[in-house]
Amino acid sequence: MRRRTILGSAGTTLSIALAGCGDVLDADEEGESDANGQSDTDDGNGADDGTQSADTNGPDEDDDLHEDDSIEGEVVLTDAASDVLSTERHTYTWADDPPSDRCYVHVELETVGDEEFVFDAVVRIDDEDGTEITSTRYTEETSPEPGETAVYSLSLTNCEATAAYEVEIDESDESDDADDTDGLLIDDFEEYDDSPAGPWTLDGTGDVEITSSAALHPDSSQGLRQSGDSNVRSFPGQGLPNYPEDGSEVSVLVRPDSDASQPWLLVGMEDDVWSTETSGWRLIVDPSGEIRLGRETGEGVEILDSDSQVPGLVDEIVDCRFVADSDDGFEFRIQDLDGATLGSVSTDETAGIDDEMSVGFRSTDGADWDWPRLVDRD
Repeated sequence: MRRRTILGSAGTTLSIALAGCGDVLDADEEGESDANGQSDTDDGNGADDGTQSADTNGPDEDDDLHEDDSIEGEVVLTDAASDVLSTERHTYTWADDPPSDRCYVHVELETVGDEEFVFDAVVRIDDEDGTEITSTRYTEETSPEPGETAVYSLSLTNCEATAAYEVEIDESDESDDADDTDGLLIDDFEEYDDSPAGPWTLDGTGDVEITSSAALHPDSSQGLRQSGDSNVRSFPGQGLPNYPEDGSEVSVLVRPDSDASQPWLLVGMEDDVWSTETSGWRLIVDPSGEIRLGRETGEGVEILDSDSQVPGLVDEIVDCRFVADSDDGFEFRIQDLDGATLGSVSTDETAGIDDEMSVGFRSTDGADWDWPRLVDRD
């Protein structure tokens, strides 16, 4: 999320507030949220021109922003957020000549409470049929100082078919202390010398090492590097602090090292054997530009969903997120390190989703893995 600070600008249109970020088409802002988060029609024209200044944290300087007032939008404030924040204006811009792959939803917020407020924001875009295209979650953002306003620019990809957007803003859970982080740990690879040990089982013809050059997170000193054709898996009872559970969200960073690597996440495999032809789930990252969600049937893999609109990922660090839920099915997405979704797949199939499931990594050529953790969704 990018923020531009607007001082005392209650009468300034959002187009003017975004000036300098690129070519913004002349359009009046059409939505304003009241204290209950409901969107009313507003032409965005006020009586006071105000004084404005902007920091350097706006959209990328190379972006050629085009505001589009034909894209309908709504900003929803939860009860906790509406006590402290007010939504002044919001708008949608294409990051290049429309329709473009990248886009922004800009929201101007005013802090009407007595102190700054830490919030989370979820931005979603839908197509003309009302089907969600993609969503991105921004966490622990800080509101402007009391009495001031700021524009928050929320970036998304896969935007070409956008017909509507929604932003939901809620109070952030600031529980960032080490105890909470440790409680969500799956493994940090910090206690191993140079090969998987303890809870991890290696099989296949490839090699695996624990190395600092595979560290992918700012707080990590070493990660797991796979080379060649190999599986690294751990089954409940082998000793990891946590295993994926029914309804839990899991995050792990990956960096493919070639187009041929196609790293997989292996989840809920039932047998601790080299063969992947056993019941479970296969989450495939194709660095050439695709992700796939497959169900291992015991006789091979059935691809249930795929997304081929993913950018090239060779040597790029991406965050793999998945949720296995016995009521809703399986969801797998990848996002960049700023939280923007790059691709997503899902299915309502629920077979094999259990209270504890095995987790593992497979590489057919080479990949780095790091920072596997459960995600606190409260």
